[in-house]
Amino acid sequence: MLEKTLKKIKPIEKELKEEKKFTEEIIEKIQKLNPNIQETVLAGSLSRETHLKGDRDFDIFILFDSKMPLKEFEFQAIETGKKFFKGHKWEKAYSQHPYIKGEINGFKIEVVPSYKISGTELMQSAVDRTPFHTKYLERKLTEKQKDEVRLLKKFLKGINAYGAELKTNSMPGYLTELLILNYGSFENTLKEVSKWKTIQIIDLEKQLTEEEAKKFDSPLIVIDPVDKTRNVAAAVSMNQKARFIAAAREFLKKPSEKFFFEHKRKILNKSKIKEFLKKKELIALKINYPKGELADNVWGQLKRLSKKIANALEEKEFIVYRFDEWTDEKKEMIIMLELESLVLQKTKKLIGPEITQEEHVNKFLEAHKKKLSGPRIEKARIILEGERKYIKANKFIEDFIKKTSKEGKTAINKPLKKPVILNEKQIMQLFDSDKQFARFLSDYLIGKEVFY
Repeated sequence: MLEKTLKKIKPIEKELKEEKKFTEEIIEKIQKLNPNIQETVLAGSLSRETHLKGDRDFDIFILFDSKMPLKEFEFQAIETGKKFFKGHKWEKAYSQHPYIKGEINGFKIEVVPSYKISGTELMQSAVDRTPFHTKYLERKLTEKQKDEVRLLKKFLKGINAYGAELKTNSMPGYLTELLILNYGSFENTLKEVSKWKTIQIIDLEKQLTEEEAKKFDSPLIVIDPVDKTRNVAAAVSMNQKARFIAAAREFLKKPSEKFFFEHKRKILNKSKIKEFLKKKELIALKINYPKGELADNVWGQLKRLSKKIANALEEKEFIVYRFDEWTDEKKEMIIMLELESLVLQKTKKLIGPEITQEEHVNKFLEAHKKKLSGPRIEKARIILEGERKYIKANKFIEDFIKKTSKEGKTAINKPLKKPVILNEKQIMQLFDSDKQFARFLSDYLIGKEVFY
């Protein structure tokens, strides 16, 4: 079954030759554009031949003298990129440094500047280590393992757990390559992943002790073989790690091609959506998309904001079942929250210590001078009743957004303009007008992993 799957996902020999020829021409062209470029390096899965059929994205790293001043470094990088893409579609993008990305002959190319250094301990920016990744994997990966990486990548894509973007907090390509190096093969990787612990540490080059590694404070810790100060899996969420473990177990029970190919569920019809909305206690908070911000950065900000809102709701005793985020990456962002109830009782019962604990009873009464009724004794404990400031979740969220916006603590880099809590009619209007949102809402309401 795996051989059959590999044939479907691996580029054929003709494609590989065409890609190799094209990238060689590109590298030669870029190198000639600027005499200040000390070296031009093809990076990413294409350079390691671990890419999947149809993947036409790659990075070209242009390396400059490590002594070049930062302003000059950035100027040289941008000018080189503009010259390279002349006559083609391109745009300026930002990471730690600005760079140019564009498209030529159906290939999406990023021309990324970095400093030429002899070791990662001399890094001046995060991207300076990338050429070392390429060299490390070129030395270590066998031809057979390159195909094993392809299987693992496709498996992770199939279960919605692949990618370096903050949108998904998933497994980046470099991590999949390290997993295959560590465990040897695709099947063995799944066997080992199915037994992963709450905190899982992988250190291929044995650079750190277990205690040193745990300082990364992450559910999955994979020490970068070329830089022991970095956790390659830092962005992988606890949920995505758990999704990988669960999918590995399911595959080992019953191997199937279905794990490798994305199964986009049908978008629910309107009557089914309305039925769900009537049965669930949902809040859909709509926020303006911050103009000029990179999508990956916005996803990170959006996730932090939704977590802040959920935590704040919990502090006010609203029980949050789950929350998720969506954006069209142009105009709108949505935070979807599902609660046990959107309305709480007007009063809350405050259960104090046992009456025999005099000191604690006195402190409890002192801390709750403002009360609606009580104190009284129930089951040998001191009891009070107090009024809740917020009984409606919608009202609390509106005030919370207003307050945190004023303080500049929303987690979104730009001011939030007119955040709106959508009613059912408005949710249905967005469902009708935006297919991407319709798919997100359908998946959210169904709430089922693709491999179950």
